[in-house]
Amino acid sequence: MISSKSRLNFLRWIPGAILIVLLVYLAVWRVRVGLTRFFDVDEFSYLHWSANVAKGLTPYKDYFLMATPGFIWVLAPFVWLSGVSTKIFLIGRMISLVIFAGILAELGVLFGLTRSWKWAILPMVILAFLPMPYDKFLEIRPDNLSTLLAIAGLVLEVFVLTRAGKRDRLIWFLSGFAYMASLLVLAKTIPFVIAGFAIVLIPVIGKFVRSPKNFRWQDAGYFLYLVAGFFLPLAGFFFWLIATGAAPAAWYLLTRATFEIYYHLQYYMGADLFFYPNASFYGGNGYTITLGLIVNHAIWILALVVGAYRLVTPVREGKKNETFVELLIAGIFFVSIASYVKFFPLKHGQYLIPIAVFVAYYAADGLASFFDWFERAGGQASLAVVLVGFCYLVITVTNDVNAPKLLETNTMQLTEFTALLHTIPLSSRVVDLDGRMLFWHEAYPICCLPLDTYWPLLSHPPQSLVLYLSSRPADYMYGIDRLGGLSPESLAYIRAHFAPVAGFGNRLWKRL
Repeated sequence: MISSKSRLNFLRWIPGAILIVLLVYLAVWRVRVGLTRFFDVDEFSYLHWSANVAKGLTPYKDYFLMATPGFIWVLAPFVWLSGVSTKIFLIGRMISLVIFAGILAELGVLFGLTRSWKWAILPMVILAFLPMPYDKFLEIRPDNLSTLLAIAGLVLEVFVLTRAGKRDRLIWFLSGFAYMASLLVLAKTIPFVIAGFAIVLIPVIGKFVRSPKNFRWQDAGYFLYLVAGFFLPLAGFFFWLIATGAAPAAWYLLTRATFEIYYHLQYYMGADLFFYPNASFYGGNGYTITLGLIVNHAIWILALVVGAYRLVTPVREGKKNETFVELLIAGIFFVSIASYVKFFPLKHGQYLIPIAVFVAYYAADGLASFFDWFERAGGQASLAVVLVGFCYLVITVTNDVNAPKLLETNTMQLTEFTALLHTIPLSSRVVDLDGRMLFWHEAYPICCLPLDTYWPLLSHPPQSLVLYLSSRPADYMYGIDRLGGLSPESLAYIRAHFAPVAGFGNRLWKRL
């Protein structure tokens, strides 16, 4: 006969077991959609730039790049190992899935450190389910790796603030290292760095203000270790720029050029753009309100409410370090939101990736509090029933939202790439306006985007396509269906010197 104590211990495992099963279900959906869904044009761009590195080309110096190179350095070995085939496209998606799994694990650890290990799986479930921005976590883009590294820095900092031990100096150093590494992948994680450094610097400034004459470097505490970790990868990056001769071009492309182009952008993207009814994001047909949209928005609103509460009312009273933790996490959340709303000129869906992590964190915070209250009021069996209902809702919405995505496959894209491999000799020089021409010789150092019309806006414009090709003719041009971004001069030159190749829908042109 089973004792009441054994039965009680068994019931305690039920909530965690239910959530683990749900997380596995959601992970299977992630893999299915990730390996099936069509490739976004940005994914081709990053693979192309990575392929250039695999060929031995130097970013900034040998080809145009307006982003930090961390992500393409990570991808480059995989491009080289995959050989000349379509494998790299699916390998890239698998890398994104692994990165997403890492983000989930970090999120669970962060929740366990700051809230409850009992519900550490819950934020992982919410992020794995969250419809917006579901697809962007699966794509081959630096936002995901940058977020993974930034959260690593955050988790390490939170660990020191809440569980400081003998090795805390090393952890401070590693936290700063992770923060800087995230910026070298993509600079959009700057809110993590701002909040992470501010929480440590504020007490140091307080000490100095209270007694400037008695202030010593030792009073800076672990801030110096955080700074040391931060500047080590930055120093390595600067050394690489100087050693390769890419420093002048990189300085311009990473600073002035980016702002010069963004300043003149003529189209506006509202911060609420991706939260309107849309079948691509929330299921259904057309632009109707669906259950997916309602549940997604409910999670986002819950997270905003709970996050605001944690920001103004730290939950653990009387413990200074843990109060700093609350301010740190909520600070990153709201600075990220403010940056997205006010400062990012183009509010693409991938810009929501770091924010979504904290949406999952704070939504789980609110739900865990509700589940704990329900368990106290109705017992563990009642909690299990509620969790089963929660699972049913998540599974229903997941099927409704993601089943249509399995119909928008990447089969045609991969088939066309195979046809390109059979059509264009690998020794050919190709101007690539799209990004998927990974294995051919670069015929123009500005690839992947038809930015020709923006060159007059730059203080140091590159050589135009016409002038470049006049002295170094290209054999092929791909992505000509994106002609809208080219100048009239370039269009006239292309039509005079190239002709479309049959079977590629006006995308591939060959030199006459």
